Amino acid sequence: MRVFEIEGEFGRHCKNRAQELRPKELDTHRAITLFEEIRIARVVCQTFGMGRAILYRWLRRFDPKDLTSLREESRCPRRVRKPLWSREMMQAVKVLREEYPRWGKDKLAVLVREQGQTASVSTVGRIVNHLKRRGELKEPQRRAISGKPKSRRPMR
Repeated sequence: MRVFEIEGEFGRHCKNRAQELRPKELDTHRAITLFEEIRIARVVCQTFGMGRAILYRWLRRFDPKDLTSLREESRCPRRVRKPLWSREMMQAVKVLREEYPRWGKDKLAVLVREQGQTASVSTVGRIVNHLKRRGELKEPQRRAISGKPKSRRPMR
């Protein structure tokens, strides 16, 4: 009988291959195995410098058949709210802001209400920020309070 080995990229595609763990994940695995041996959470936590809540969280998540369960889960929110304003409202705020580029959300909210749309000051501010992030609105150049360009003092 002849034994041979498949080389190359095959190992990456195999379902039951050995998992490569990062150093933090290896520490997690060591802490879990130590806890399973001695069953004293205080000692394990002192050894690895962590809180008991974290140890118990890892124990709850750990699956001995799947070492990827040691990886940290994503911390980003699962759901992000969609904006509640309509396209007409956004277009109205955009047109008004382009007409009056130095006006803030308070004055723009009054003009939006005069056009017959219901929007709070906060909503108008959110729409203006949304338009700025998308690049549809550009901030005007800031001027000095007197309206004159600042003169530079000679250096001594």
